[in-house]
Amino acid sequence: MYPFFKHTQGSHFSLSYCSLLLSHSLSQKSLNFVKVVHANFIKLGLNTYTYLGNRCINLYSELGHINDALKVFDDISHKNTTSWNICLKALLKSGQLGKACHVFGAMPARDVVSWNSLISGYASCGFLSHAWEIFVEMQGTGVKPSEFTFSIVLSLVPSPSHTKQIHCRMIRSGMDLDNVVLGNSLITMYGKIGLVEYAFGVNRTMKHFDVISWNSLIWACLRAGNHEQALELFYQMRNADFLPDQFTCSMLMSAYSNLRDLDKDWRILFSSLRNKINGIQLYAIP
Repeated sequence: MYPFFKHTQGSHFSLSYCSLLLSHSLSQKSLNFVKVVHANFIKLGLNTYTYLGNRCINLYSELGHINDALKVFDDISHKNTTSWNICLKALLKSGQLGKACHVFGAMPARDVVSWNSLISGYASCGFLSHAWEIFVEMQGTGVKPSEFTFSIVLSLVPSPSHTKQIHCRMIRSGMDLDNVVLGNSLITMYGKIGLVEYAFGVNRTMKHFDVISWNSLIWACLRAGNHEQALELFYQMRNADFLPDQFTCSMLMSAYSNLRDLDKDWRILFSSLRNKINGIQLYAIP
């Protein structure tokens, strides 16, 4: 390893070169390589540097060695918010929700990344009501939610009224409702609670669509029992040159099974589509 560290000897070391070493360590995905790099940092007295420490925490976390990541965190002399956030994410990634909450509580300052991490962590573990409570708590701190915050929270809302509140909050926060991810999340959530007209309202505000956008609208119609409308949306989707995916085809099977009186044109269209898409297993969704 000596050749790798010849640029870091003495007092005039290069932090950029050290950063390059860490990037190389990640590309190697070798714990032994990382440990040698880290050991040399300690030998050179670089382990207390905030930037390099943050990189090392993230590196150990990516390799699944949370205990080593925590040791690096403890060695950092001047921890910044990024240090705390990386440590928090590392604990959540390893499934240690309790320790993550302890770290979150000990943070001297929290930004939107901190809150997003904890909300997402609770949601990933299935504690949806707790995740929602954390979001409510976040609103009382003055931290402005990001687009990622809303994309998480839209899967947590407990009632139709809450969905509308979140939608209004997004507008007041100046969120870009033309964002495809946010738009799709809103459509899905309105479809889930049966407010199909609101789902279409969101769709009309979007300038850009993807297959998920169409699928979300079709699914909302099917969930509300509007099978003919779902098929009409599929027709519009095809006219817009979007190629259906497996989920689209599954929904079409469901719509088809509920409309035995489809006219000839629809039957030909559906049959043609089914023959063109190879390798897709079709099944009807409930």
